[in-house]
Amino acid sequence: MQNQVCKGFIFAKDFAKGIFIALFPITHSFMLLKDKIYLHELREQFLQQIVNEWPSKWQKEFDEFSSFEALKSKNAFLEALLADIEDVLHQQLNGETKNELFSKDFLRRFVFEYGTKEVRIQTRFRNVISVYLGYTDWDDFRQKNNDLDRQNIHINYVNIEESLFPALRKMQAIPLSDEPYTTFQAVKPRFTVSRFVFGFFLLIALSVLCYFSFDWWQSRPFSSEELKEVQFKVIKTVGQYPQAVRIFYDVSSLPRVQKVEVGLGVGQVFNAQKAKAFFTDSEQLVDTVAQTYFYPGIYQLVLKVNGQAIKKYHHVVYSKPSAWSSWGYGVAYEKAWATNISTTKDYISNGVLHFDPQAFPNEIKGEFDYRQSIHALTQDFGIPFDSLTIEARLKNPESEGGESCYNMELNAFDKNFNALAVRIVQEGCTDFAQLTVGASVFRRQTPHTGKNVDLDRFGINHNEWNVLKIKILEKRFWVFVNDKEAYQGYFKTKDSSAELVDLRFSFKGAGSIDWVKVSNSYTGKVVYQTDF
Repeated sequence: MQNQVCKGFIFAKDFAKGIFIALFPITHSFMLLKDKIYLHELREQFLQQIVNEWPSKWQKEFDEFSSFEALKSKNAFLEALLADIEDVLHQQLNGETKNELFSKDFLRRFVFEYGTKEVRIQTRFRNVISVYLGYTDWDDFRQKNNDLDRQNIHINYVNIEESLFPALRKMQAIPLSDEPYTTFQAVKPRFTVSRFVFGFFLLIALSVLCYFSFDWWQSRPFSSEELKEVQFKVIKTVGQYPQAVRIFYDVSSLPRVQKVEVGLGVGQVFNAQKAKAFFTDSEQLVDTVAQTYFYPGIYQLVLKVNGQAIKKYHHVVYSKPSAWSSWGYGVAYEKAWATNISTTKDYISNGVLHFDPQAFPNEIKGEFDYRQSIHALTQDFGIPFDSLTIEARLKNPESEGGESCYNMELNAFDKNFNALAVRIVQEGCTDFAQLTVGASVFRRQTPHTGKNVDLDRFGINHNEWNVLKIKILEKRFWVFVNDKEAYQGYFKTKDSSAELVDLRFSFKGAGSIDWVKVSNSYTGKVVYQTDF
């Protein structure tokens, strides 16, 4: 009896061992995938902390931050970073850091080669990075970021050239299944030429009919009832400039989903006549997309399913309070470029905000190449779009960096992405003047010709100071140039009027702003004013 019990115990032990060996590769692979997600999050927070501390720790030696790939001396930066890590650990570990630190070679792979090569991160290295980020150790990092366990995270960097983390690859778990076989027996009919020809054409006709019927069924618009449970939102933001975000969507409630795309609100400019928006696509019904925004403003995110735009979300990247941000951008040799974002201290002189023409690249050689500057303020102004008055004193002479028709443009957006765009130009260039209020386009360049309206009063002398004023009152608006009415009319909006959050001025060239005032059209109350 005792021998039988022992044999039974040995059999049960061997059986359990066999089950463990069979399941270990699947369980181990899943744990490795989860581990990679945490390691991506660890690296994301590590790089974001470097960017956040750049002005105080690194800018003096390595200039303004644009991207890690743009660093001129990567080796010198790694040495400085390693010294900073050692200093932080020396303070937090009571001086016991010699056995904890990693090599500069590992740091190079972790910062610059992660994703393109296999970078092994030992437990003690994970602990060092976690402590540097302010955690107790790696376990403390995982515990405080355990929301990753509840998210179906699919890391998908689309705008690679502008991303803080340029080499991340897509990850997804693929389920395995073992479907039973089904066997059919073919019954061969009598063969005749007439039957063959008839059957052949009948098969083609049925195939075409099925193709178009199926295509229509799959691509037909979704009903409002079907869209009720769809989710689309930003669930996490890190930093300010640049700001890394995670965009979440859930379309699992929708039937017949074949393709999901997310428009990220950014794009690539090829030349003055050609631009392309960035969309990322996925086969997942529930997913999280990561994206980095480098400039303040309001970004319109779009969720598309089977080519249909079903949801929109407006994400605001705010300026520092009451601080204007300035940068230059343009196209040269059909290649888009943009300068680093700068604070107002760089460009304010004698009470005037003026972009330095020396900051522009000097490579303009074609008719579609141009240089432009932008001055933007993104904040909650506390005033709705339909009771808005904006006034500003501007000029853009060639002697101070103006170009071509010396375009000066005012743009304003509310939280529902209702837009105001007024472009005034040099005398004789009024064919290029533009005017858009809400959803009403009065004139825009080809291919959007707009209405045939007279904007001759939008042509002025840009060598002198000019006062531009736009007043919106309910459904009417007025445009004044130097206290003279240049245009007035009625407008419509696609969405209801919401609070103004973005105000910006753009110039063909450098441009100058003397003062800006924003007020309530109904009460006359000034909600924002600056003379720099």
